Amino acid sequence: MLVVQRRVGERLVLSGGIEITVVAVGRGGVKLAVTAPKDVWIARGEVHDAVVSANTAAARTRRSTLPVSESHDEAQAPMEESR
Repeated sequence: MLVVQRRVGERLVLSGGIEITVVAVGRGGVKLAVTAPKDVWIARGEVHDAVVSANTAAARTRRSTLPVSESHDEAQAPMEESR
């Protein structure tokens, strides 16, 4: 882990065209701006952790516990027309 000290307006430059700029510093925390290519997924740590947890749980779900839907491939008898 790299630990650096930055002031407002200063930035970190990472490979892949990613930049992190310090926008504001206050008693409640630090506001950062992240610039990255469109194909780079950026998420807060807690969001990332929730997605990973949900994906792990979904991967562990047994096929037999998933809801069963009726197949639309089955041929249905045509309804008789009333005359």
